[in-house]
Amino acid sequence: MTSISTTAASDANVRECVAQALEGLIGSLDAQWQAAVDIDHDFVRAYIALAQVPERKSRLDPVSRALISLAVSASVTTLDPAGIRTAAVQAQRAGATRAQALEAIHLVSVLGVHSLVTGFPEVAAVLKGHGEQLVSEQPLSAAQLELKDHFETRRGYWSSMNEMLLRVDQDMFAAYTEYSSHPWVHGELSPKLRELIYIAIDLSPTHLFTAGVGPHIENAIRYGATTEEIVETLEVTALVGISSLRTSAPIIQEVFG
Repeated sequence: MTSISTTAASDANVRECVAQALEGLIGSLDAQWQAAVDIDHDFVRAYIALAQVPERKSRLDPVSRALISLAVSASVTTLDPAGIRTAAVQAQRAGATRAQALEAIHLVSVLGVHSLVTGFPEVAAVLKGHGEQLVSEQPLSAAQLELKDHFETRRGYWSSMNEMLLRVDQDMFAAYTEYSSHPWVHGELSPKLRELIYIAIDLSPTHLFTAGVGPHIENAIRYGATTEEIVETLEVTALVGISSLRTSAPIIQEVFG
């Protein structure tokens, strides 16, 4: 029969191996990660195996994977500080610059516009029931067409959601164009990676904005993304689920011992 002390020593060795594997994967262990390893190393080991799949296949380069993870963790629908730190360390270790990390943050910072492009159609539908119109059905004015052309030049696409925003509030649309175009004008990431980041933040489990992701998939393909790269983008995005354990582990450890 295995003694209790031998079993304890064995568990400690396993935890140490899991901690080393995790550190090799993500770059460094903070208190949350360490607590997760301490109280639930077997599940952490399963996570490591999951996270190693996209890393092993390497359809995307390490910088791209890390910046996609950074954007997902920094998304306003996630705001996971520990995840941001982990992804930032991974990005820096892979060779990303501060400017590239900030550009990933700039890209995800456009997410607030989804309140408008999702909300305006709902407002329009209710107003229609009251015999009112939110937007005119007349052709776009010369000024609106100029704004549309400017957006297409800066962002490279157009959609019915953009047209709704333009028709509802021309001034807001003009400001949004400059805001969302900042990384496209001043950044250094490839157009393909920018679109992959948009796909990731749209389809993050904390957002799932399926209504708006289609144009970004089209754009990514147009900029040279392969099916395998898009699939890997979603696989990297799905890894954000581990934040449930990582965030909870210190609290579970404190309460239950």
